[in-house]
Amino acid sequence: MMIFNSIRFRVGIASLAAIAIALLLANFVIGNLFKEHATRQFESTLQSYFFQVASLAERNQHTGELVFAPSMTEPRWSTPLSGLYWQADLTDGRTIRSRSLWDSTLKTQRLNEPGKAYFYSINLEHGQQLLALSKQIELGGVDATPFLLTIAADTAELDQSIRQFQSQIQWYLVILAIALLGMVILQITIGLSPLGKLKTAIFRLRTGDTATIEGQFPNEFSPLVNDFNSVIEQNHQLVIKARTQAGNLAHAIKTPLTVITNALESKTISDADFRQLALEQTTLAKEQVDWSLARAKTITRTRNITLKTPVISAVQSIVRVMEKVYADKSLVIAVDMPAPSIQFNGEERDLHEIVGNLIDNACKWARKQVLISANAQKQWFSISIGDDGPGIHADQHAHVMQRGARLDELTPGSGLGLAIADDLVTIYGGNIRMDQSPLGGLKVTVTLPRSD
Repeated sequence: MMIFNSIRFRVGIASLAAIAIALLLANFVIGNLFKEHATRQFESTLQSYFFQVASLAERNQHTGELVFAPSMTEPRWSTPLSGLYWQADLTDGRTIRSRSLWDSTLKTQRLNEPGKAYFYSINLEHGQQLLALSKQIELGGVDATPFLLTIAADTAELDQSIRQFQSQIQWYLVILAIALLGMVILQITIGLSPLGKLKTAIFRLRTGDTATIEGQFPNEFSPLVNDFNSVIEQNHQLVIKARTQAGNLAHAIKTPLTVITNALESKTISDADFRQLALEQTTLAKEQVDWSLARAKTITRTRNITLKTPVISAVQSIVRVMEKVYADKSLVIAVDMPAPSIQFNGEERDLHEIVGNLIDNACKWARKQVLISANAQKQWFSISIGDDGPGIHADQHAHVMQRGARLDELTPGSGLGLAIADDLVTIYGGNIRMDQSPLGGLKVTVTLPRSD
């Protein structure tokens, strides 16, 4: 059922249904409008006949009875069953009819409001459908003579003209539907043509002819193409970093292995010296592997704009851990966060790893006091960790951020904490800055993205 997943098919079916509904409504509306117009014209003609017949009503000079002068110009008044009739109903029960009625009589209706004209339908015995106009009028004079005058006409021609119009308009609407459907097909073809260009660009990307999706696309496709190219570039950078990492790891491990191999081939080295040498080199190799694993975790992480991690709770949990770890130093770890609602736009474990490494480093070097403060901006926030330790000279700031770098070999640690934190901060688009703390030691300030 692949055809049902086609945009062309869906748009075509939707357009065809919309055209069909619109034309059916148009046929209904236009047909009714014409019917009403033709009926009003027919009623207007009946009114003209009514005034014509009413003007011929008069009294007989000898008997005083109501009569109609014979000077009617319409020949159908005297043609039997011609379809045009008049009839006058007198109050005494007598009826005066046009010759066209022959031996028939119009079944007129009683009027509720004398003097008001009424239109209604009448069926003759011969099967004719008539539209009648009746009105109560009076022949003026000393003794007014009221009578009901009715004009009726056959509606066969009216009905036929309405049917002919509706039949003709249906053919015109069918032609219009075909033209509209052709325009829809043309619009679909032109409107979806960029999909063909996009398909070709993706094929060129898949075959390796280009490194990104290239070409000019409509504004609706541009965000998709830009995001796709961004993902491609991100994956490309990940591959480059992975290759570099693999090369660095191979090179880092190769040196300890070479040293151990040369020691094995040496005939002068003692067993004790060899064991010491092997321990040193394997420890070095293990540090290199640990660094590579930590680095691999950081470079594969991606940002998620929906992530929200409360900063204050993360900092407080880390402080509680550090107070237990460095309980022997009796450190005073103060937290000053004037904006407790700050949220980190990232994963909680990443925030713990970044801030945890920095607080751990400050507690490791602090004598008695560590101060943690925060500052919020519109899209970013900063956390500063200062201590009262010996501090670091400005020339050594860049050195301590390198992997495995340690200024004091007597202090426990692998020298990877600050470097891992720096890698994570870089991935989130932030930065780490080192200054002198107001407490006298080192102050490290990390800037990270903030979530609303």
